[in-house]
Amino acid sequence: MCRMEHVASQATAIIPSDVHEMISDSYRLYLSLMFCEKPVVTGAFTIEAFEIMKDLQVVVRGSENELAAKPLTVFSCCPTSPIKWSDVTSQNVVDCAKYSIPVEYVSMPLTGFMAPVTLVGSLVQHTAETLSGLVISQLTNPGTPVLYGGSPAIFDVKYETTPMGAIGTMMMDCAYNEIGRYLGLPTQAYIGLSDAKHLDAQAGLESSMGATLAALAGINNIAGPGMLDFESCFSLEKLVLDNEICGMLFRMIKGIEPKEDFPSLPRFEELQKEQHLLISEHTRRYLREEIYFPGPVIDRANRSRWQEEGGLNLRVRARREVERLIGEHEPVRLSDEVKKELTKLMAAEARRHGMERLPETG
Repeated sequence: MCRMEHVASQATAIIPSDVHEMISDSYRLYLSLMFCEKPVVTGAFTIEAFEIMKDLQVVVRGSENELAAKPLTVFSCCPTSPIKWSDVTSQNVVDCAKYSIPVEYVSMPLTGFMAPVTLVGSLVQHTAETLSGLVISQLTNPGTPVLYGGSPAIFDVKYETTPMGAIGTMMMDCAYNEIGRYLGLPTQAYIGLSDAKHLDAQAGLESSMGATLAALAGINNIAGPGMLDFESCFSLEKLVLDNEICGMLFRMIKGIEPKEDFPSLPRFEELQKEQHLLISEHTRRYLREEIYFPGPVIDRANRSRWQEEGGLNLRVRARREVERLIGEHEPVRLSDEVKKELTKLMAAEARRHGMERLPETG
């Protein structure tokens, strides 16, 4: 995740199986802080876990005030449709607000199942559930940072699934983004992901369509890179592909604007004289700013060159890129003292739940 230059944050999108279940949420945050410097989208599974997760962040930032001034995480807090907040989730919202830790509300109405079958009806329910979370946050600490988010989905009655790659799901994401923007709130959505089980054509279709719609709609925080199988699987190969999708979209939203293109006559006079503009000063000045050049995951070679270089398909190229990035991983810039303190806190929490030591992390 650290080397994904077009992905702004990391997510604790795993549930560790090598630690006690009562520390699986705090341990995955510990690993994220130890091995990557990007902000973390995370969440607590219990009320008690919040304290250690907060303390880990304070160690990195230096103090509670510095953490409030420059948050390190966003906590996902999910109401249960229709319009219910569990003791755990509501307490997480309150605790985050006390320390000005941003929260993204993730309302998940399912059309025709746990919400009205119409998109508008489900959006009404999503709005009510999200605003109820906003009330909890703001009554606790007025002005505490929040994201107007969600993960609604159509309910596929044929397969009894909640397809995140369905066009109806994407439409609801873009629609509630408009509601959030109308309310003056930054927005978040689980979009740009796929229900496919492998990195295949369906994965590319659903991920790129969702991410493109999200970018055009102006959603502020797009969750989805690396996700497959109804948000239940994380693929490193898909992550490196999604990083390229994000790079393309960042170029797209920059738009088209003139760069010394007027008057145009000098450009075309040079073209007539030289028969090309490959080494033109204008080309050299704006080439990388104007044209997006993807990494090795994307194939742009002609057939003969592609064959000469091994004729690799997308899966193989993505796997090679994952291996390269892992092999070139560089330690985060945290001081040894901070790393030791993080490990000390996490080890103490592990011992509290009967573990003699933490797993080896290399």
